[in-house]
This record gives sequence, structure tokens and C-alpha cells, in this order.
Amino acid sequence: GKKSVVNAIDGKCVGKEKWEVYISGGTKPTGIDMIEWAKQVESLGAGEIIYTGINTDGTREGYDLEGTRAIVEAINIPVIASGGAGKLEDIYNVLTIARADAALAASIFHFGVYTVEQVKRYLRERGVAVRI
Repeated sequence: GKKSVVNAIDGKCVGKEKWEVYISGGTKPTGIDMIEWAKQVESLGAGEIIYTGINTDGTREGYDLEGTRAIVEAINIPVIASGGAGKLEDIYNVLTIARADAALAASIFHFGVYTVEQVKRYLRERGVAVRI
């Protein structure tokens, strides 16, 4: 595919439909509005954004669907969702409900919960286009 610079944003819900950018592994608030920051990095030339929902990262209880969708709706570049995959349904939901362009998962693969092929098969069976 086309090469691009990817910007990573760690965000945390801090109020109704309000997210803040965090730094230092999601431990330090910046006071920067996450949606405004996503728009700014897009305008500066980022080709994709990886969004990690701090509230869900490492929980294996699902992605931050609301935060992911807020970024997806605010910008015109691909969004990769990160933080929270625990079940196959979590990946499906972030791609279909939040409309992320891709889903990043780590611990489900590191600990052998699922294989990449199992995830792809699950998504294909539900009508999600995935690369073979």
C-alpha cells in the first residue's frame, strides 16, 4: 500500500463526548482536546492515526468505541483502533460500530488466545473485508 507517516494518539474520555490527549504511556494528561489534535495532525500530513483508548487499553474488555468513532467521524485519513481487544467480537465491533479502518491487537496474540487466521476467518464470515 501507499506509505505514510502514522501518528499515535493516546486518548482518555474526560467527560460526555470529550477526550483528552495523554502522554507518557497514557499517564500524563496534556490538556489537549483529542479531536482537535487529530484534525491538526491530519492537516500536518499524517497519513493514518493509531488511536489507543487509555480507558480500555490492556483490559481485554473491548475497544473505546465512542472515542474511536469520534476520531473516525472528524478526520479523512484511516484510523487504526488500539487498546482493549479480548474477544473476536471486540475486533468486529470496532470495525463495524466505530468504523475503524483497522484494528490493532497484541495480548490476544501474545498469549495465544487467538491466531491471526482465526481473527480473519471470524471477520470474513461476518462480511468484513480482510486481507488474506
